[in-house]
Amino acid sequence: MITNPVSPPITEYLYSRASNAGVPISGTFELTPLCNMDCKMCYVRLSWKEQEAICRIYDAEKWLELAREARDAGMLYLLLTGGEPFLYHGFRQVMEGLNKLGLIVSINSNGTLIDETVISWLKNCPPMRINISIYGASDDTYAKLCNNPRGFTQVTNAIRLLKEAGISVKLNCSLTPDNADELPLIVEYAKENDLVLQVATYMFPPLRKAEDNIGQNSRFTPEQAAYYTVYSDYLLLGTERFLARENRVIGDIEDDCAGIGDGIRCRAGKCSFWITWKGTMTPCGMFPEQDLPNVFEMSFCDAWEKVKEYASGIVLPSKCAGCSAKDDCRACAAMVITESGSFDKVPQYRCDMTHSFRTQWERVKEKIQ
Repeated sequence: MITNPVSPPITEYLYSRASNAGVPISGTFELTPLCNMDCKMCYVRLSWKEQEAICRIYDAEKWLELAREARDAGMLYLLLTGGEPFLYHGFRQVMEGLNKLGLIVSINSNGTLIDETVISWLKNCPPMRINISIYGASDDTYAKLCNNPRGFTQVTNAIRLLKEAGISVKLNCSLTPDNADELPLIVEYAKENDLVLQVATYMFPPLRKAEDNIGQNSRFTPEQAAYYTVYSDYLLLGTERFLARENRVIGDIEDDCAGIGDGIRCRAGKCSFWITWKGTMTPCGMFPEQDLPNVFEMSFCDAWEKVKEYASGIVLPSKCAGCSAKDDCRACAAMVITESGSFDKVPQYRCDMTHSFRTQWERVKEKIQ
């Protein structure tokens, strides 16, 4: 079982070159906000009535024409997401069209709609990988967290079918107070099925759903989030490898308040972009959509230039720039804006979480010895 997946060197090289040149090598198409589940911590999910009150969903032809423009501008990697993309009415048409364009496509899915019928056509235009969100190890937990009383049964059936079809699967687990008790079982399931598993204990505030969600979500306290980050490392690595990482755990944190904050430190708005279901091009899907271009109302290249300009003007908190733990904290621009409502304010939740890592590591160490 691979517990720390990394990209091949050639992929990292391409991203580095694209970032330096401002080429949009990687994109995400958020086809729909609709989902057959209703997870408590979701940042985008809307009901059909809520979606209809905002705007229509774009058809497959629009997305495929956009994909052609993006490919011609340099896009090689494309992630399809939602909502639940398999719920999108033209999803098969989109996948078949993207396959002809020669793009490297991945899919984010909750897995519950992938059955024998889907597999039969997906084999003809397979993605590079399907990232399955796993929210528990029982139907009871899916009912409690996702409002789907058959979720785990559906997901495990989908994973079996995908593996039989030779389609690569990776598991992503969003951990919250509602499913934390089943983390050991989720890890065990991944190991038994030889699947890559990544566990996220940090849940972004869903600022895109409502402006008053700043710093709020259905999630752990910062200290609990730090504990479960460390605990998941233990479960994935095993005792020996976990204890061997002690010198990598954050120690005392020093704040040297720099005069100027950092810019965006990731690839967002440099070589990657996200297009929301409404057509807004953003550097990152967690960003609020205000003051950003609609790619269906202008050319792709014009929208990309506006997004690059927007991203290059972002300056993060000076306190974060001077913090000795910033490389471990990895408080990105999206965390800063969703936690504080501003790019120049410290994301206190993430800061408190980072300060707690050493204490929580000692707590887990004591528990296992």
